[in-house]
Amino acid sequence: MSSSGNIIFHIIGCLLFLSFPILLSPHPSFSFEMLSNHFTQRDLITYFLGLCFFYCSYYFLIPRFYFEKNYVVYVIGIAAFLVMLIFLPRLLVQIDLNEYYQFTKKAPPKSFLFEIKHHVLLFFGILFASLALKINDRWKKSSSEKLISELSYLKAQINPHFLFNTLNSIYSLAIEKSEHTATAIVTLSGMMRYTISETVEKFVSLEKEMNYINSYIELQKLRLGDTAIVNYIVDGDISDKTIAPLVLIPFIENAFKHGVNPEETSQIDIQISVSDTYLYLHVFNLKVPHNVQTQLRTGYGLENGRSQLKILYPNKHTIKIENKNLSFTVSIKINLS
Repeated sequence: MSSSGNIIFHIIGCLLFLSFPILLSPHPSFSFEMLSNHFTQRDLITYFLGLCFFYCSYYFLIPRFYFEKNYVVYVIGIAAFLVMLIFLPRLLVQIDLNEYYQFTKKAPPKSFLFEIKHHVLLFFGILFASLALKINDRWKKSSSEKLISELSYLKAQINPHFLFNTLNSIYSLAIEKSEHTATAIVTLSGMMRYTISETVEKFVSLEKEMNYINSYIELQKLRLGDTAIVNYIVDGDISDKTIAPLVLIPFIENAFKHGVNPEETSQIDIQISVSDTYLYLHVFNLKVPHNVQTQLRTGYGLENGRSQLKILYPNKHTIKIENKNLSFTVSIKINLS
């Protein structure tokens, strides 16, 4: 909810709360003359003090003392408010017993304790409401901070991993004295600029993310040359859409990492389709032999990608993996709305 929406919500809630003394009045019929009656005025003061206590408890007493485990000061604070709620309205507004009978058409209360019972119950209701709401807000904030921390950790894992693999690719081009070495370095520079400057945001332009993926695939094509068949297709309108940065690249990188071997027939198919609200990613690669160390690392990128999808698109994505004897396929559907 936006800041202005929060303010409106609080104003409406306060007005409704302050209207309770009138709505729940024992007077047989409603009239604006009730506001001039001492009985209604005392109740309005009581509810206003209760409202002040709620905000003081929510924004000051609970975070400063209750959450800091300074329970003695916290209890003193709520006790002071309780005394104020009970006695201040009685000191500010005096009610004659005859006036009470004329207003309510009922006999006056028999004792002081009976008269203030409602106010004490109101106070503890406000106390527990402020505690419950503040604890719930703290839990939500803690969960959000945990997800942000976990997401930052996952992104930090992606960048060095990608950089290591790409530098190896450029090293291979340099050893071969390929004319594409300079192009590969420029492409890598643009990609690293994107990961540093853009991926700090939770969502980025889909066009920018696609440019990053295009650069990655072109860089891999330069490295592989004719040793692998890479089919890459993009369908649909990618303008005016946003996506979480680096959420697709682990699945694409996984295909190049585990589906390419210069001594074997290698094939990688990547298709990205975009509709009005959905993005579809289909990645297929033939399985090729790798050394034991590489096999032990298999699945690292997939788990990273899955974790990002769970955090960034909860209940808004599906993922299907087909691990066959000779091929590996990943199909992902993301709701971009």
